[in-house]
Amino acid sequence: MQNTRNPLIFVVIESKIYNNLVVGFLKSKKYRNIMSFTSGAECINNIHLKPDIIISSYAMEDMNGLEIMKLAKEKDPEVDFFFLSAQNNVDVAVNLVKRGAYDYIVKDDKALDRLAKSIENAINVTKSVKVQQGFKIGVIGFFIILFIIILIILSLAIFFPDDFSFTF
Repeated sequence: MQNTRNPLIFVVIESKIYNNLVVGFLKSKKYRNIMSFTSGAECINNIHLKPDIIISSYAMEDMNGLEIMKLAKEKDPEVDFFFLSAQNNVDVAVNLVKRGAYDYIVKDDKALDRLAKSIENAINVTKSVKVQQGFKIGVIGFFIILFIIILIILSLAIFFPDDFSFTF
């Protein structure tokens, strides 16, 4: 996920009713940058827009969610992928998570709440990683500058030994 402030979310669910329900719920949670698709092909045709999050059904007519995830992750490995499925199959869920899904959520009366929490968790993890990366860059930058200063001082001491007399 690149954008944590206003992530681009693709919702890929064949059922227009459930698709609208998910989109409406996400909008109620202050997510505004949402694109809705009712087929995997539509989603893949728009993958060049680089979504940060894809929420997909597992079983669909034109292609299953795993195929969508594979194609999406080929284009952008950092996209976070969430499955909403009517299948309460642990083997499928484990397989999808092993292959790169962030979460697999079974459609029930608590599914949308779990989805919102899972998305928020993914955003927080991404923010944490970015902070750690920024810290590492800062530390490396500090030591590079320190090294350059030491080199300058040593160079001055070598080329102007009279100005840098070290007496004890």
